[in-house]
Amino acid sequence: MLKRRCAFALKIGCLAALMVGIAWNVRFGIADLLARRKQPDDTRMAMRLLPATAVYPAQLADEVYAIDPASAKSLLQGAVKLDRYDASSWIRLGLLYESEGDLPQAEEALLRAAGADSTFLPSWSLANFYFRRENAARFWYWARRAAQMAPDDATPLFRLAWYVSPNAREIAGRLQVQRPVIEVQFVNFLMAQGDPEAVTEAASHLLVAGKEAETLLEVCDWLIDHQHPDLALPLWNELAERHQIPYAQLVAGSTDAVTNGGFGKSPASRGFDWHLKPVEGVSSFLNVNPNALGFDFSGEEPNSFLIMNQAAPVQPQKHYVLAIDYETSGIPPGSGIEWLVTDVASGAVLARTGSLSAERGGETSACVAATDGTKFVNLSLLYQRQPGTVRVEGKLTLKGVRLSGAPAEACMTGKSPLPDLSPRGYEPTLVVNGG
Repeated sequence: MLKRRCAFALKIGCLAALMVGIAWNVRFGIADLLARRKQPDDTRMAMRLLPATAVYPAQLADEVYAIDPASAKSLLQGAVKLDRYDASSWIRLGLLYESEGDLPQAEEALLRAAGADSTFLPSWSLANFYFRRENAARFWYWARRAAQMAPDDATPLFRLAWYVSPNAREIAGRLQVQRPVIEVQFVNFLMAQGDPEAVTEAASHLLVAGKEAETLLEVCDWLIDHQHPDLALPLWNELAERHQIPYAQLVAGSTDAVTNGGFGKSPASRGFDWHLKPVEGVSSFLNVNPNALGFDFSGEEPNSFLIMNQAAPVQPQKHYVLAIDYETSGIPPGSGIEWLVTDVASGAVLARTGSLSAERGGETSACVAATDGTKFVNLSLLYQRQPGTVRVEGKLTLKGVRLSGAPAEACMTGKSPLPDLSPRGYEPTLVVNGG
């Protein structure tokens, strides 16, 4: 009999526990459903159903903050009492205290958040707090902590640090920017600030790591576009030396300053390689055995545009010959397709060839006299429709482009075996991408 009573009591106890569990699950389900509606009245009902759950007062605080900041603060205070590890509520509570001018309480709340959660957001929040308080020492401490936690995007952190000290070297040192993922973001941030020297120094750290060649090529492009090819060249040459790009190093005094002049590789449109400009009505192709780069002109292209270009290093006060080996099909004399050599720094025209066509044969050249300040030249293949002509329709195939040193006498008027480079009564107007 006693055993039967014990068994019956056990069954009753298990049934009661089951009913309690079911009731709790029902309450939880209803509360969760109410909270998902994100309406204050529904969230309050969820709080009544589960008063020991911290997430509901925290949610309600968000919902009523705009109309009742005092109630929001009270709700957040209740949330952190229920869960002292609720870093998000500590942060929001700290910001509320700060907005009321209660700085000690604000600092305490934010520090409690950092103590409860060692991820990025609490450290970032404290860095912002000390930035607003103009406390540089504490700002750098928490900014460094934030930088070490691999944020998805560290740009806002770099921007805040730049406001404190617009010095790239100091920022990198104080934040201990060392991991490649953060270094790449830092380089991109510096490019946005427009500081070529700082960009170059930061990129050099990536170079030492032997990674991120794509980012370094982007840096080379940026420096060249901002008329600092002198800073881009060492990065390019180091990439070449490490075999991270398939090109030889570039030296201003070498026998040929052109990259990929034999078109053994498809132009990458990066760094010191050829940059092809997509233009409606013109298509490009690459031949092998023998190597050549070609362009098909449909006759529907714009009146003027840049076809491709490349920056090349030269030595000041030296003379060079730009030699072009090419062939054409269907392109008449006076085509308006020509090579132009300009000083990268000043934009001054240093040389130009005549129009490329079958009538001129398969070779053309131009004498380039680098001025005292010329260290880089821009080699540009362009098209300018000539007055009284129709748009070009045909094929141009480039077999080789060379820029090599030449005796000064070869460029003297009347002594040069090169084509006549005298002006033809107009200056070409460059329109990139057919614009």
